[in-house]
Amino acid sequence: MNPADPAAAPTPAPIHDIVGPVWLLPYPAWVVASVAAAALVILAALAFVIWKLATKKTPPTARQRALAVLESLRTTIAGADPYAFGVTVSDAIRQYIREQHGLHATTKTSLEFLEEIRTNHVFTDNEKAGLSVFLERTDLLKFARAEAGESEMIALLETAGRLVRGEVQPREAKGVTP
Repeated sequence: MNPADPAAAPTPAPIHDIVGPVWLLPYPAWVVASVAAAALVILAALAFVIWKLATKKTPPTARQRALAVLESLRTTIAGADPYAFGVTVSDAIRQYIREQHGLHATTKTSLEFLEEIRTNHVFTDNEKAGLSVFLERTDLLKFARAEAGESEMIALLETAGRLVRGEVQPREAKGVTP
């Protein structure tokens, strides 16, 4: 082969046009950005839901609500009106019984309620006796407008607390003087 011979010279490879950039992803950039933004929104929403569930407080039980009402009454006993005190403490216990045991304590008179629980096994005999004493004392305050001193109201409040906690002793408290 003679290098001067034009027929013997190798043919050059064809020159192709310059090609644009090669995409690493098979999708356009706007599709990738949209999917990434949607994924971030979904992750943020999921994190928010998990955070809300983790910080969600359980509602207080009927017992906790009743004890809270009774405790708030304890701070207002000094100089309290016996009638208003009797109404509030009676309502707190009746509401507790309605929520905790499903009995119609809020819509019945004391006698009707005591008659209802007489054959009901929700309460022990001690609790029934304690409820009887409690309702009698609150009825004296509410309907007979009986006078009650601070010590009598504290005793009534303690009886109510024992009723809610299930610590009632039979005929434990002294009556309110009419």
